[in-house]
Amino acid sequence: MMAGAMMREHQSKREHLTIYLVRDVKLKDDQIVKTDRAKPPIDLKISEGNARLYAKKTSRPKLPDWAPFLVRNQEVPPDLFEGNRSEGAVLLVRHAGAVFALSFGMGHHLINLDLADRDFGLRVTLNSIDPQKLRSLDKASHEVNPLHIRSQSSRDADIFDLNIDPELDMVHAVTGTSEVALFGEHISGRDALTINPPATLDDLPKILAEALAHRDKPLPERFAWIDNVHRVRDSTMIECLDDALTDALQSDPRPENLWLGEPEIVDWEKQTGYSFDQRSKTAHHRTLQLDQLIDYIADHGGKPNATLLRSISVHVNDANYQSIKSWAAYRCLYAELPMGDETFILRNGLWYEVSRKFVDEIDAHFRRLEVDPAKMPFYQHANEGLYNASVATENSGYELLDKKNISFGNGYDKIEFCDLVRDGRDLIHVKLYRSSATLSHLFAQGSVSAETFMRHEEFRVKLNEKLPASIKLDDPLARPKAENYRIVYAIATTKDLPKDLPFFSKITLKNAIIGLNGLGFGVALARIDVDPVFLKTANYKPARNAAGASKLARKPRQTAQRGGIHAPPATPPSA
Repeated sequence: MMAGAMMREHQSKREHLTIYLVRDVKLKDDQIVKTDRAKPPIDLKISEGNARLYAKKTSRPKLPDWAPFLVRNQEVPPDLFEGNRSEGAVLLVRHAGAVFALSFGMGHHLINLDLADRDFGLRVTLNSIDPQKLRSLDKASHEVNPLHIRSQSSRDADIFDLNIDPELDMVHAVTGTSEVALFGEHISGRDALTINPPATLDDLPKILAEALAHRDKPLPERFAWIDNVHRVRDSTMIECLDDALTDALQSDPRPENLWLGEPEIVDWEKQTGYSFDQRSKTAHHRTLQLDQLIDYIADHGGKPNATLLRSISVHVNDANYQSIKSWAAYRCLYAELPMGDETFILRNGLWYEVSRKFVDEIDAHFRRLEVDPAKMPFYQHANEGLYNASVATENSGYELLDKKNISFGNGYDKIEFCDLVRDGRDLIHVKLYRSSATLSHLFAQGSVSAETFMRHEEFRVKLNEKLPASIKLDDPLARPKAENYRIVYAIATTKDLPKDLPFFSKITLKNAIIGLNGLGFGVALARIDVDPVFLKTANYKPARNAAGASKLARKPRQTAQRGGIHAPPATPPSA
Protein backbone atom coordinates (compact mmCIF):
# COMPACT_ATOMS: atom_id res chain seq x y z
CA MET A 1 0.00 0.00 0.00
CA MET A 2 1.17 3.55 -0.69
CA ALA A 3 1.85 5.24 2.61
CA GLY A 4 3.49 8.29 4.15
CA ALA A 5 2.61 11.93 4.57
CA MET A 6 1.37 12.17 1.00
CA MET A 7 -1.51 9.83 1.86
CA ARG A 8 -2.68 11.82 4.89
CA GLU A 9 -4.15 14.76 3.07
CA HIS A 10 -6.98 16.64 4.74
CA GLN A 11 -10.37 15.07 3.92
CA SER A 12 -11.88 18.35 2.67
CA LYS A 13 -9.24 19.05 -0.01
CA ARG A 14 -10.90 20.26 -3.18
CA GLU A 15 -10.40 17.92 -6.11
CA HIS A 16 -10.37 18.86 -9.79
CA LEU A 17 -12.71 16.32 -11.40
CA THR A 18 -13.26 16.01 -15.15
CA ILE A 19 -16.17 13.65 -15.80
CA TYR A 20 -17.31 12.10 -19.08
CA LEU A 21 -20.49 10.06 -19.43
CA VAL A 22 -20.12 7.00 -21.68
CA ARG A 23 -23.10 6.67 -24.04
CA ASP A 24 -23.51 2.88 -23.89
CA VAL A 25 -23.43 1.12 -20.53
CA LYS A 26 -22.78 -2.22 -22.28
CA LEU A 27 -19.38 -1.17 -23.60
CA LYS A 28 -16.37 -3.00 -22.16
CA ASP A 29 -13.41 -1.26 -20.58
CA ASP A 30 -11.10 -1.94 -23.51
CA GLN A 31 -13.59 -0.20 -25.83
CA ILE A 32 -13.72 2.91 -23.65
CA VAL A 33 -10.06 3.09 -22.63
CA LYS A 34 -7.04 2.70 -24.90
CA THR A 35 -5.68 -0.10 -22.72
CA ASP A 36 -2.57 -0.59 -24.85
CA ARG A 37 -1.35 2.79 -23.56
CA ALA A 38 -2.18 2.03 -19.91
CA LYS A 39 -0.71 -0.08 -17.15
CA PRO A 40 -2.67 -3.12 -15.89
CA PRO A 41 -5.96 -1.95 -14.32
CA ILE A 42 -6.53 -1.78 -10.59
CA ASP A 43 -9.93 -2.21 -8.93
CA LEU A 44 -10.48 0.45 -6.25
CA LYS A 45 -12.76 0.22 -3.24
CA ILE A 46 -15.68 2.64 -3.44
CA SER A 47 -18.84 3.17 -1.38
CA GLU A 48 -21.21 2.23 -4.25
CA GLY A 49 -20.84 0.71 -7.72
CA ASN A 50 -17.38 -0.28 -8.87
CA ALA A 51 -14.31 1.69 -9.91
CA ARG A 52 -11.38 0.58 -12.02
CA LEU A 53 -8.26 2.69 -12.44
CA TYR A 54 -6.12 2.82 -15.59
CA ALA A 55 -2.81 4.68 -15.24
CA LYS A 56 -1.02 5.95 -18.34
CA LYS A 57 2.33 4.33 -19.16
CA THR A 58 5.07 6.89 -18.49
CA SER A 59 8.58 7.33 -17.10
CA ARG A 60 9.71 9.49 -14.01
CA PRO A 61 10.15 12.11 -11.24
CA LYS A 62 7.48 14.00 -9.01
CA LEU A 63 4.12 12.52 -8.00
CA PRO A 64 1.12 14.38 -9.54
CA ASP A 65 -1.12 16.45 -7.25
CA TRP A 66 -4.21 14.42 -8.09
CA ALA A 67 -2.70 11.04 -7.11
CA PRO A 68 -3.77 11.13 -3.42
CA PHE A 69 -7.47 11.35 -4.35
CA LEU A 70 -7.20 8.05 -6.22
CA VAL A 71 -4.87 6.01 -4.03
CA ARG A 72 -5.67 7.09 -0.47
CA ASN A 73 -6.51 3.95 1.55
CA GLN A 74 -6.29 1.77 -1.59
CA GLU A 75 -4.22 -1.31 -2.29
CA VAL A 76 -2.11 -0.13 -5.25
CA PRO A 77 1.46 -0.83 -6.40
CA PRO A 78 3.99 1.70 -5.04
CA ASP A 79 5.16 2.55 -8.56
CA LEU A 80 1.71 3.06 -10.08
CA PHE A 81 2.44 6.77 -10.52
CA GLU A 82 6.01 7.74 -11.34
CA GLY A 83 5.82 11.52 -11.42
CA ASN A 84 6.36 12.16 -15.11
CA ARG A 85 5.03 15.44 -16.51
CA SER A 86 2.81 13.52 -18.95
CA GLU A 87 1.36 11.36 -16.17
CA GLY A 88 -2.32 10.56 -16.58
CA ALA A 89 -5.06 8.20 -15.46
CA VAL A 90 -8.65 7.24 -16.22
CA LEU A 91 -11.03 6.05 -13.55
CA LEU A 92 -14.00 4.07 -14.89
CA VAL A 93 -16.94 4.12 -12.48
CA ARG A 94 -20.01 1.99 -13.13
CA HIS A 95 -22.84 3.30 -11.00
CA ALA A 96 -26.53 4.32 -11.18
CA GLY A 97 -26.99 2.35 -14.40
CA ALA A 98 -24.30 4.38 -16.18
CA VAL A 99 -20.58 4.35 -16.95
CA PHE A 100 -18.47 7.39 -16.15
CA ALA A 101 -14.89 8.03 -17.24
CA LEU A 102 -12.96 10.47 -15.04
CA SER A 103 -9.71 11.75 -16.51
CA PHE A 104 -6.76 12.95 -14.45
CA GLY A 105 -3.70 14.75 -15.78
CA MET A 106 -3.13 13.61 -19.35
CA GLY A 107 -5.60 10.76 -18.93
CA HIS A 108 -8.04 12.12 -21.52
CA HIS A 109 -5.66 10.74 -24.15
CA LEU A 110 -6.61 7.26 -22.94
CA ILE A 111 -10.35 7.77 -23.49
CA ASN A 112 -12.11 6.98 -26.75
CA LEU A 113 -13.99 10.29 -26.81
CA ASP A 114 -16.20 9.18 -29.73
CA LEU A 115 -18.01 7.03 -27.15
CA ALA A 116 -18.66 9.96 -24.77
CA ASP A 117 -22.12 11.50 -24.46
CA ARG A 118 -21.79 14.80 -26.32
CA ASP A 119 -22.75 17.93 -24.33
CA PHE A 120 -23.13 15.91 -21.11
CA GLY A 121 -21.12 18.50 -19.19
CA LEU A 122 -22.91 21.42 -20.84
CA ARG A 123 -26.37 20.15 -19.91
CA VAL A 124 -25.37 19.34 -16.31
CA THR A 125 -23.82 22.80 -16.01
CA LEU A 126 -26.84 24.63 -17.43
CA ASN A 127 -29.07 22.79 -14.96
CA SER A 128 -26.74 23.51 -12.02
CA ILE A 129 -25.52 27.04 -12.58
CA ASP A 130 -26.69 30.39 -11.29
CA PRO A 131 -27.83 32.12 -14.53
CA GLN A 132 -26.77 35.50 -13.12
CA LYS A 133 -23.26 34.28 -12.24
CA LEU A 134 -21.57 33.17 -15.45
CA ARG A 135 -17.88 33.75 -16.08
CA SER A 136 -17.28 32.48 -19.63
CA LEU A 137 -19.12 31.11 -22.62
CA ASP A 138 -17.86 29.42 -25.79
CA LYS A 139 -20.07 29.85 -28.84
CA ALA A 140 -20.15 29.54 -32.61
CA SER A 141 -22.54 31.17 -35.07
CA HIS A 142 -24.75 29.46 -37.63
CA GLU A 143 -23.00 31.44 -40.34
CA VAL A 144 -21.50 29.60 -43.30
CA ASN A 145 -18.00 30.38 -42.03
CA PRO A 146 -18.77 30.33 -38.29
CA LEU A 147 -16.66 32.26 -35.83
CA HIS A 148 -15.74 30.37 -32.68
CA ILE A 149 -15.69 32.88 -29.84
CA ARG A 150 -15.08 32.77 -26.10
CA SER A 151 -16.79 35.55 -24.16
CA GLN A 152 -15.37 36.08 -20.68
CA SER A 153 -16.20 38.37 -17.79
CA SER A 154 -13.97 39.34 -14.87
CA ARG A 155 -17.06 39.24 -12.66
CA ASP A 156 -20.38 37.42 -12.53
CA ALA A 157 -22.55 38.04 -15.60
CA ASP A 158 -25.88 37.03 -17.11
CA ILE A 159 -25.71 34.88 -20.26
CA PHE A 160 -26.93 37.79 -22.40
CA ASP A 161 -24.24 40.03 -20.93
CA LEU A 162 -21.81 37.69 -22.71
CA ASN A 163 -23.19 38.81 -26.10
CA ILE A 164 -25.22 35.76 -27.10
CA ASP A 165 -27.77 35.73 -29.92
CA PRO A 166 -30.31 32.98 -29.13
CA GLU A 167 -31.16 32.41 -32.80
CA LEU A 168 -27.79 32.73 -34.48
CA ASP A 169 -25.39 31.27 -31.89
CA MET A 170 -24.72 27.74 -30.66
CA VAL A 171 -23.34 27.41 -27.13
CA HIS A 172 -20.52 24.88 -26.72
CA ALA A 173 -19.33 25.46 -23.15
CA VAL A 174 -20.30 27.45 -20.06
CA THR A 175 -18.46 28.26 -16.81
CA GLY A 176 -19.92 29.88 -13.71
CA THR A 177 -21.04 29.57 -10.11
CA SER A 178 -22.60 26.26 -9.07
CA GLU A 179 -25.88 26.11 -7.16
CA VAL A 180 -25.36 22.42 -6.33
CA ALA A 181 -23.31 21.98 -3.15
CA LEU A 182 -22.03 18.54 -4.19
CA PHE A 183 -20.33 20.06 -7.24
CA GLY A 184 -18.41 22.72 -5.33
CA GLU A 185 -18.39 26.45 -5.95
CA HIS A 186 -17.52 26.56 -9.65
CA ILE A 187 -18.68 24.41 -12.54
CA SER A 188 -17.79 24.17 -16.21
CA GLY A 189 -19.35 22.03 -18.90
CA ARG A 190 -18.74 21.00 -22.49
CA ASP A 191 -18.69 17.31 -23.36
CA ALA A 192 -17.05 16.75 -19.99
CA LEU A 193 -18.27 18.13 -16.67
CA THR A 194 -15.51 19.88 -14.70
CA ILE A 195 -16.04 20.56 -10.99
CA ASN A 196 -13.93 21.25 -7.88
CA PRO A 197 -15.76 19.73 -4.89
CA PRO A 198 -14.27 18.86 -1.51
CA ALA A 199 -14.43 15.09 -1.92
CA THR A 200 -12.89 11.68 -1.39
CA LEU A 201 -13.24 8.64 -3.61
CA ASP A 202 -16.23 7.44 -1.56
CA ASP A 203 -18.07 10.68 -2.36
CA LEU A 204 -17.94 9.94 -6.10
CA PRO A 205 -21.10 7.76 -6.35
CA LYS A 206 -23.42 10.47 -5.00
CA ILE A 207 -21.66 13.17 -7.07
CA LEU A 208 -22.02 11.11 -10.26
CA ALA A 209 -25.65 10.20 -9.52
CA GLU A 210 -26.41 13.90 -8.97
CA ALA A 211 -24.71 14.80 -12.26
CA LEU A 212 -26.78 12.16 -14.09
CA ALA A 213 -30.00 13.53 -12.55
CA HIS A 214 -29.12 17.07 -13.66
CA ARG A 215 -28.28 15.85 -17.17
CA ASP A 216 -31.78 14.40 -17.52
CA LYS A 217 -33.69 17.49 -16.31
CA PRO A 218 -35.31 19.83 -18.85
CA LEU A 219 -33.23 22.96 -19.32
CA PRO A 220 -34.38 26.02 -17.33
CA GLU A 221 -36.54 28.42 -19.32
CA ARG A 222 -33.65 30.88 -19.31
CA PHE A 223 -31.57 28.42 -21.35
CA ALA A 224 -34.29 26.52 -23.25
CA TRP A 225 -33.32 28.11 -26.60
CA ILE A 226 -29.98 26.27 -26.48
CA ASP A 227 -31.85 23.14 -27.61
CA ASN A 228 -32.89 24.88 -30.86
CA VAL A 229 -29.79 23.92 -32.85
CA HIS A 230 -27.00 21.43 -32.20
CA ARG A 231 -23.97 20.60 -34.27
CA VAL A 232 -24.03 16.79 -34.74
CA ARG A 233 -20.62 15.47 -33.69
CA ASP A 234 -21.41 11.87 -32.83
CA SER A 235 -19.69 9.73 -35.50
CA THR A 236 -22.36 7.01 -35.38
CA MET A 237 -25.13 9.57 -35.85
CA ILE A 238 -23.25 11.17 -38.75
CA GLU A 239 -22.98 7.74 -40.42
CA CYS A 240 -26.75 7.26 -40.03
CA LEU A 241 -27.45 10.70 -41.49
CA ASP A 242 -25.10 10.03 -44.41
CA ASP A 243 -27.00 6.78 -45.06
CA ALA A 244 -30.30 8.71 -45.08
CA LEU A 245 -28.70 11.27 -47.40
CA THR A 246 -27.62 8.51 -49.79
CA ASP A 247 -31.19 7.13 -49.84
CA ALA A 248 -32.50 10.61 -50.66
CA LEU A 249 -29.94 11.11 -53.44
CA GLN A 250 -30.89 7.81 -55.05
CA SER A 251 -34.66 8.16 -54.64
CA ASP A 252 -36.96 8.91 -57.55
CA PRO A 253 -38.16 11.60 -57.37
CA ARG A 254 -35.56 13.20 -55.14
CA PRO A 255 -36.79 15.40 -52.26
CA GLU A 256 -37.12 19.12 -53.01
CA ASN A 257 -35.03 20.05 -49.97
CA LEU A 258 -31.83 18.72 -51.52
CA TRP A 259 -29.68 20.90 -53.76
CA LEU A 260 -26.17 21.90 -54.76
CA GLY A 261 -24.61 25.31 -54.12
CA GLU A 262 -21.39 27.12 -53.27
CA PRO A 263 -20.48 26.57 -49.61
CA GLU A 264 -19.00 30.06 -49.28
CA ILE A 265 -19.05 33.50 -50.85
CA VAL A 266 -17.08 33.64 -54.11
CA ASP A 267 -16.17 36.40 -56.55
CA TRP A 268 -18.81 36.02 -59.27
CA GLU A 269 -17.00 38.44 -61.56
CA LYS A 270 -13.91 36.22 -61.90
CA GLN A 271 -15.60 32.88 -62.46
CA THR A 272 -17.46 31.67 -65.54
CA GLY A 273 -18.80 28.30 -64.43
CA TYR A 274 -18.27 25.00 -62.68
CA SER A 275 -17.00 21.54 -63.51
CA PHE A 276 -16.61 18.26 -61.65
CA ASP A 277 -13.12 17.57 -62.95
CA GLN A 278 -10.55 19.31 -65.14
CA ARG A 279 -10.46 16.98 -68.15
CA SER A 280 -10.63 18.54 -71.59
CA LYS A 281 -13.99 16.96 -72.51
CA THR A 282 -15.73 17.75 -69.23
CA ALA A 283 -18.77 20.05 -69.28
CA HIS A 284 -18.55 23.48 -67.61
CA HIS A 285 -21.89 24.59 -66.14
CA ARG A 286 -23.04 28.16 -65.61
CA THR A 287 -24.71 27.31 -62.32
CA LEU A 288 -24.45 24.45 -59.84
CA GLN A 289 -27.36 22.04 -60.15
CA LEU A 290 -27.70 18.71 -58.37
CA ASP A 291 -28.98 17.07 -61.58
CA GLN A 292 -25.68 17.93 -63.26
CA LEU A 293 -23.71 16.15 -60.54
CA ILE A 294 -26.02 13.11 -60.61
CA ASP A 295 -25.62 12.93 -64.42
CA TYR A 296 -21.83 13.23 -64.09
CA ILE A 297 -21.75 10.32 -61.64
CA ALA A 298 -24.07 8.22 -63.81
CA ASP A 299 -22.00 8.93 -66.95
CA HIS A 300 -19.01 7.52 -65.10
CA GLY A 301 -20.84 4.37 -64.06
CA GLY A 302 -21.61 5.28 -60.46
CA LYS A 303 -24.47 6.01 -58.09
CA PRO A 304 -24.55 9.07 -55.82
CA ASN A 305 -23.72 8.46 -52.19
CA ALA A 306 -22.28 10.46 -49.31
CA THR A 307 -18.87 8.77 -49.44
CA LEU A 308 -18.47 9.34 -53.18
CA LEU A 309 -19.43 13.01 -52.84
CA ARG A 310 -16.50 13.50 -50.47
CA SER A 311 -14.09 12.37 -53.20
CA ILE A 312 -15.52 14.38 -56.14
CA SER A 313 -14.37 17.98 -56.50
CA VAL A 314 -16.48 20.92 -57.62
CA HIS A 315 -14.20 23.32 -59.51
CA VAL A 316 -14.84 27.03 -59.98
CA ASN A 317 -13.48 27.90 -63.45
CA ASP A 318 -12.23 31.14 -64.92
CA ALA A 319 -12.63 32.31 -68.53
CA ASN A 320 -9.77 30.01 -69.58
CA TYR A 321 -11.50 26.96 -68.09
CA GLN A 322 -8.88 26.76 -65.34
CA SER A 323 -9.81 25.89 -61.77
CA ILE A 324 -9.44 28.91 -59.46
CA LYS A 325 -11.09 27.26 -56.46
CA SER A 326 -12.51 23.85 -55.58
CA TRP A 327 -14.48 22.13 -52.84
CA ALA A 328 -15.54 18.58 -52.10
CA ALA A 329 -19.00 18.03 -53.62
CA TYR A 330 -20.16 16.95 -50.15
CA ARG A 331 -19.44 20.50 -48.91
CA CYS A 332 -21.58 21.91 -51.73
CA LEU A 333 -24.59 19.74 -50.93
CA TYR A 334 -27.40 21.27 -48.88
CA ALA A 335 -29.99 18.93 -47.36
CA GLU A 336 -32.87 19.23 -44.91
CA LEU A 337 -34.02 15.82 -43.67
CA PRO A 338 -37.00 15.76 -41.27
CA MET A 339 -36.83 12.85 -38.80
CA GLY A 340 -39.46 12.56 -36.07
CA ASP A 341 -39.50 15.71 -33.95
CA GLU A 342 -36.21 16.97 -35.35
CA THR A 343 -34.88 18.26 -38.64
CA PHE A 344 -31.30 17.50 -39.65
CA ILE A 345 -29.55 19.98 -41.92
CA LEU A 346 -26.38 19.37 -43.92
CA ARG A 347 -24.59 22.59 -44.77
CA ASN A 348 -20.97 23.24 -45.68
CA GLY A 349 -20.12 19.60 -44.95
CA LEU A 350 -21.51 19.69 -41.40
CA TRP A 351 -24.69 18.19 -39.95
CA TYR A 352 -26.93 20.18 -37.61
CA GLU A 353 -29.88 19.00 -35.54
CA VAL A 354 -32.69 21.56 -35.37
CA SER A 355 -35.75 21.16 -33.16
CA ARG A 356 -39.02 20.97 -35.07
CA LYS A 357 -40.49 23.59 -32.71
CA PHE A 358 -37.77 26.04 -33.72
CA VAL A 359 -38.34 25.29 -37.43
CA ASP A 360 -42.07 25.98 -37.00
CA GLU A 361 -41.38 29.23 -35.12
CA ILE A 362 -39.13 30.52 -37.89
CA ASP A 363 -41.57 29.46 -40.64
CA ALA A 364 -44.42 31.25 -38.85
CA HIS A 365 -42.69 34.60 -39.43
CA PHE A 366 -43.10 34.26 -43.21
CA ARG A 367 -46.85 33.71 -43.35
CA ARG A 368 -47.42 37.45 -43.60
CA LEU A 369 -44.36 38.28 -45.71
CA GLU A 370 -45.31 40.22 -48.81
CA VAL A 371 -44.42 38.45 -52.05
CA ASP A 372 -44.07 41.08 -54.74
CA PRO A 373 -46.63 40.45 -57.51
CA ALA A 374 -44.68 42.52 -60.07
CA LYS A 375 -42.93 40.30 -62.64
CA MET A 376 -39.29 41.08 -63.25
CA PRO A 377 -37.61 40.04 -66.53
CA PHE A 378 -36.29 36.49 -67.02
CA TYR A 379 -32.83 35.73 -65.67
CA GLN A 380 -30.65 34.39 -68.49
CA HIS A 381 -27.37 36.22 -67.91
CA ALA A 382 -23.84 35.16 -67.00
CA ASN A 383 -23.93 37.17 -63.75
CA GLU A 384 -26.07 39.54 -61.71
CA GLY A 385 -24.26 42.60 -63.05
CA LEU A 386 -25.28 41.86 -66.65
CA TYR A 387 -28.84 41.11 -65.54
CA ASN A 388 -29.18 44.38 -63.60
CA ALA A 389 -27.80 46.43 -66.50
CA SER A 390 -30.20 44.70 -68.90
CA VAL A 391 -33.23 45.35 -66.68
CA ALA A 392 -32.40 49.04 -66.29
CA THR A 393 -31.69 49.51 -70.01
CA GLU A 394 -34.62 47.61 -71.46
CA ASN A 395 -37.42 48.30 -68.96
CA SER A 396 -38.99 51.61 -67.97
CA GLY A 397 -39.18 52.58 -64.30
CA TYR A 398 -35.85 51.01 -63.33
CA GLU A 399 -32.65 52.87 -62.42
CA LEU A 400 -29.29 51.09 -62.13
CA LEU A 401 -27.25 51.42 -58.92
CA ASP A 402 -25.34 48.14 -59.12
CA LYS A 403 -21.59 48.55 -58.44
CA LYS A 404 -22.05 52.20 -57.36
CA ASN A 405 -20.50 51.48 -53.97
CA ILE A 406 -20.19 54.11 -51.25
CA SER A 407 -16.96 54.23 -49.22
CA PHE A 408 -18.06 54.82 -45.68
CA GLY A 409 -15.99 54.42 -42.51
CA ASN A 410 -18.56 52.72 -40.29
CA GLY A 411 -17.00 49.28 -40.19
CA TYR A 412 -18.63 48.08 -43.41
CA ASP A 413 -16.01 49.58 -45.78
CA LYS A 414 -17.87 49.94 -49.11
CA ILE A 415 -21.65 49.72 -49.14
CA GLU A 416 -23.81 49.04 -52.18
CA PHE A 417 -27.07 50.90 -51.64
CA CYS A 418 -29.02 48.48 -53.86
CA ASP A 419 -28.85 46.97 -57.35
CA LEU A 420 -31.93 48.58 -58.88
CA VAL A 421 -34.43 51.28 -57.93
CA ARG A 422 -37.94 50.86 -59.31
CA ASP A 423 -40.38 53.76 -59.58
CA GLY A 424 -38.28 55.78 -57.13
CA ARG A 425 -39.54 53.62 -54.27
CA ASP A 426 -38.47 49.97 -54.44
CA LEU A 427 -34.84 49.41 -53.43
CA ILE A 428 -34.16 46.07 -55.12
CA HIS A 429 -31.33 43.69 -54.17
CA VAL A 430 -30.81 40.95 -56.78
CA LYS A 431 -29.23 37.51 -56.36
CA LEU A 432 -29.20 34.31 -58.36
CA TYR A 433 -30.11 31.47 -55.97
CA ARG A 434 -26.77 29.73 -55.61
CA SER A 435 -26.53 28.67 -51.97
CA SER A 436 -27.52 29.50 -48.42
CA ALA A 437 -24.26 31.47 -48.21
CA THR A 438 -25.21 33.91 -50.96
CA LEU A 439 -28.77 34.34 -49.68
CA SER A 440 -27.73 35.02 -46.08
CA HIS A 441 -25.22 37.55 -47.43
CA LEU A 442 -27.97 39.17 -49.55
CA PHE A 443 -30.37 39.60 -46.62
CA ALA A 444 -27.68 41.01 -44.35
CA GLN A 445 -26.49 43.35 -47.12
CA GLY A 446 -29.94 44.86 -47.61
CA SER A 447 -30.34 45.37 -43.88
CA VAL A 448 -26.97 47.12 -43.47
CA SER A 449 -27.58 49.37 -46.49
CA ALA A 450 -31.01 50.53 -45.31
CA GLU A 451 -29.86 51.13 -41.73
CA THR A 452 -26.87 53.19 -42.91
CA PHE A 453 -29.14 55.17 -45.27
CA MET A 454 -31.42 56.13 -42.40
CA ARG A 455 -28.85 56.88 -39.73
CA HIS A 456 -25.87 58.56 -41.39
CA GLU A 457 -25.91 61.96 -43.10
CA GLU A 458 -22.42 61.49 -44.53
CA PHE A 459 -23.52 58.31 -46.30
CA ARG A 460 -26.57 60.02 -47.83
CA VAL A 461 -24.43 62.93 -49.09
CA LYS A 462 -22.05 60.53 -50.87
CA LEU A 463 -24.97 58.42 -52.12
CA ASN A 464 -26.75 61.44 -53.56
CA GLU A 465 -23.77 62.12 -55.81
CA LYS A 466 -24.30 58.72 -57.44
CA LEU A 467 -28.10 58.70 -57.61
CA PRO A 468 -29.77 59.30 -60.99
CA ALA A 469 -31.44 62.69 -61.30
CA SER A 470 -34.93 61.17 -61.12
CA ILE A 471 -34.40 59.83 -57.60
CA LYS A 472 -31.96 62.30 -56.02
CA LEU A 473 -32.69 63.35 -52.44
CA ASP A 474 -33.91 66.93 -52.05
CA ASP A 475 -31.94 67.30 -48.83
CA PRO A 476 -29.50 64.46 -48.03
CA LEU A 477 -28.87 65.94 -44.58
CA ALA A 478 -32.52 65.39 -43.60
CA ARG A 479 -33.47 61.96 -42.30
CA PRO A 480 -35.52 60.20 -45.01
CA LYS A 481 -38.99 58.81 -44.38
CA ALA A 482 -38.53 55.03 -44.43
CA GLU A 483 -42.22 54.50 -45.23
CA ASN A 484 -41.57 56.08 -48.64
CA TYR A 485 -39.38 53.12 -49.57
CA ARG A 486 -39.64 49.36 -49.75
CA ILE A 487 -36.76 46.88 -49.55
CA VAL A 488 -37.21 44.15 -52.18
CA TYR A 489 -35.12 41.00 -52.09
CA ALA A 490 -35.32 39.67 -55.67
CA ILE A 491 -34.07 36.09 -56.02
CA ALA A 492 -33.59 34.37 -59.36
CA THR A 493 -34.73 30.80 -58.79
CA THR A 494 -37.07 27.99 -59.80
CA LYS A 495 -37.96 27.35 -56.14
CA ASP A 496 -41.08 28.33 -54.22
CA LEU A 497 -40.36 31.40 -52.08
CA PRO A 498 -40.14 31.75 -49.15
CA LYS A 499 -41.02 28.12 -48.39
CA ASP A 500 -37.94 26.63 -50.07
CA LEU A 501 -35.38 29.03 -48.64
CA PRO A 502 -32.59 27.28 -46.69
CA PHE A 503 -33.40 27.24 -42.97
CA PHE A 504 -30.41 29.29 -41.79
CA SER A 505 -31.09 31.86 -44.52
CA LYS A 506 -34.65 32.11 -43.20
CA ILE A 507 -33.23 33.08 -39.81
CA THR A 508 -31.11 35.81 -41.41
CA LEU A 509 -34.09 37.05 -43.44
CA LYS A 510 -36.40 37.04 -40.43
CA ASN A 511 -33.96 39.15 -38.42
CA ALA A 512 -33.45 41.49 -41.38
CA ILE A 513 -37.22 41.97 -41.75
CA ILE A 514 -37.64 42.72 -38.02
CA GLY A 515 -34.84 45.30 -38.16
CA LEU A 516 -36.10 46.91 -41.38
CA ASN A 517 -39.69 47.07 -40.13
CA GLY A 518 -38.38 48.66 -36.94
CA LEU A 519 -36.83 51.42 -39.05
CA GLY A 520 -40.15 51.89 -40.89
CA PHE A 521 -39.33 50.12 -44.19
CA GLY A 522 -41.70 47.78 -45.93
CA VAL A 523 -40.10 44.50 -47.04
CA ALA A 524 -41.03 42.21 -49.93
CA LEU A 525 -39.63 39.05 -51.47
CA ALA A 526 -39.65 38.72 -55.26
CA ARG A 527 -38.96 35.67 -57.40
CA ILE A 528 -37.22 36.19 -60.71
CA ASP A 529 -37.97 33.34 -63.07
CA VAL A 530 -34.86 31.68 -64.48
CA ASP A 531 -34.69 30.63 -68.12
CA PRO A 532 -34.58 26.77 -67.93
CA VAL A 533 -32.26 26.67 -70.97
CA PHE A 534 -29.83 28.89 -69.06
CA LEU A 535 -29.74 26.38 -66.19
CA LYS A 536 -29.05 23.41 -68.48
CA THR A 537 -26.57 24.92 -70.90
CA ALA A 538 -23.03 23.61 -70.55
CA ASN A 539 -19.83 24.94 -72.16
CA TYR A 540 -16.89 22.81 -73.25
CA LYS A 541 -13.26 23.80 -73.35
CA PRO A 542 -12.48 24.99 -76.89
CA ALA A 543 -10.67 22.50 -79.12
CA ARG A 544 -7.88 23.97 -81.22
CA ASN A 545 -7.89 23.36 -84.96
CA ALA A 546 -4.87 23.01 -87.20
CA ALA A 547 -4.60 26.77 -87.67
CA GLY A 548 -4.47 27.30 -83.90
CA ALA A 549 -7.94 28.83 -83.68
CA SER A 550 -10.43 27.54 -81.12
CA LYS A 551 -14.09 26.62 -81.34
CA LEU A 552 -16.43 26.82 -78.36
CA ALA A 553 -19.00 24.04 -78.00
CA ARG A 554 -22.32 24.58 -76.22
CA LYS A 555 -24.61 21.68 -75.33
CA PRO A 556 -27.59 21.24 -73.04
CA ARG A 557 -25.53 18.87 -70.89
CA GLN A 558 -22.19 17.07 -70.94
CA THR A 559 -21.50 13.82 -72.77
CA ALA A 560 -18.63 12.57 -70.64
CA GLN A 561 -16.88 9.30 -71.34
CA ARG A 562 -17.81 6.30 -69.26
CA GLY A 563 -15.46 4.32 -67.13
CA GLY A 564 -15.36 4.92 -63.39
CA ILE A 565 -14.90 8.19 -61.52
CA HIS A 566 -11.30 9.20 -60.89
CA ALA A 567 -11.77 12.76 -59.67
CA PRO A 568 -8.91 14.38 -57.78
CA PRO A 569 -9.46 13.56 -54.11
CA ALA A 570 -10.90 16.44 -52.11
CA THR A 571 -10.11 16.79 -48.44
CA PRO A 572 -13.36 16.13 -46.55
CA PRO A 573 -14.25 18.70 -43.87
CA SER A 574 -13.73 17.62 -40.28
CA ALA A 575 -16.87 16.43 -38.52
